[in-house]
Amino acid sequence: MTAFNAIVKLTLRNALRSHIFQLLLALLVLCAVALPMTVSGSGEGARAYIQIALKYSLGTVGFILALSTVWIASLVMTQDVESYQLHMVVAKPVSRIKIFLAKYLSVVLLHAVLLLLAGITIFAVVLYRFGKNDFPAEERQRIENEVLVGRRVYFPKPPDMEKLTREALAQQLEEMKKAGRGRVTADAAEMEKDIRNGLSEEMLRQRSEVLFRKFGEWEYENLPKNMKNPIYLRYRLYVGKVDTEAQRNTTGWWVGYFEEKKQSIGNGKEIEQAVPVAEEDFTRTWRPLSPAPEQNYAGEFHEKVLPASVIDREGKVNVRYINIDNAQDKVYFQTIDGPKLLIKVTGFTGNFVRGLLVILLMLMVYAGISCCAAAAFSMPTSIFTVLSYMFLGSVAPLVMTTSQLADPSKYTGYWIGKVAMLIVAPLQEFEISQKIAGGELVEFSYLGSLFWQYYLLRALPFILLGLWLFWKRELGLVIRK
Repeated sequence: MTAFNAIVKLTLRNALRSHIFQLLLALLVLCAVALPMTVSGSGEGARAYIQIALKYSLGTVGFILALSTVWIASLVMTQDVESYQLHMVVAKPVSRIKIFLAKYLSVVLLHAVLLLLAGITIFAVVLYRFGKNDFPAEERQRIENEVLVGRRVYFPKPPDMEKLTREALAQQLEEMKKAGRGRVTADAAEMEKDIRNGLSEEMLRQRSEVLFRKFGEWEYENLPKNMKNPIYLRYRLYVGKVDTEAQRNTTGWWVGYFEEKKQSIGNGKEIEQAVPVAEEDFTRTWRPLSPAPEQNYAGEFHEKVLPASVIDREGKVNVRYINIDNAQDKVYFQTIDGPKLLIKVTGFTGNFVRGLLVILLMLMVYAGISCCAAAAFSMPTSIFTVLSYMFLGSVAPLVMTTSQLADPSKYTGYWIGKVAMLIVAPLQEFEISQKIAGGELVEFSYLGSLFWQYYLLRALPFILLGLWLFWKRELGLVIRK
């Protein structure tokens, strides 16, 4: 371990002397301190100011650290080879595997410390500005409930396509038999495929498009029962078209499906203990969630407080949005934007730390990939290779996004993106600033999924490949120019 520790110390020392690293460090300090201190918001109130400060500072810090990781990993892996220092090290009883792992650990350790310092700075500056500014009491309460918090996200229940397909197919076959077409068995498989595709398009349209004087409905399951804290409904809608440009105010009304118990006759407690509660002992009604229709500016996120009583006995919630737009336009909801329910689970500190762990995991992934590339190539080639890998990870999901096509699997671009996603670690998968700024809980299951998919299945094979390449690399072929 003495040799291992010595390599770690020397690697850290060489990294700190790099002028590019010093420049990136200056940018990191600027982003961690200046951005939260100088951002002024978007004119939407104090909540938007805190959200923008968190989103910009965390997002920029993560991006700068990712670039620094690629640079430093390539530097420390190639510098000793190209300067002939490694030739003397390997002449001693020091394993190349130990050298590779020491350098990898050095890169991760260095950037973990920088991430910790930057995270502490952002956390302290944001809370300082929040405490110092003279926000109204109602706005401060809203920030604490919607931004400086960790809330679990519940997405709407998707439609049961199998059940809908079976029912539609059975109905169509029955109508064909009544019309005198008895031999329909041979066409059933093709009919089922057509019905499934048609239903998928129709359900997608119904879940995203709300016509004038019609409603969109969403159902949520597995919510905690007997809650006392309020529930938050987060959504973004578009009016006329799904485009953030040229949006305007639109009018709508949110309603919820409430389940209430009927009044008991006599001593209710004794009756409840002796007789199981029956379905007929409850009434279910749709009730407005606000005294009057609400004005919402389309294209922006909104949050609405729901009473805990909207959750029924089975932990379900049903809500509807009634479109009463003044211009009688359609209203659109994108699945990725909600509507979704949020319930507080932890405070801001715990959620912020989880967000930093996501960024650290990203640095571990790119450090391993960079060390692998540097074990085989020169420093410029290594940096270019890893940056190309990062770029491929950014565009691969876009190549697969062919929703305008009837059957994307028939197109070459879809399969190219599909194969690319098996080996790349997209930078956007580690984008955590939006969650933190929106007060959404960074689940441990989400962390575990990232660790499994992108460290164990993507980065670890690259690290093992880098170990093998470094072990087999012929140092005598390195010639100083």
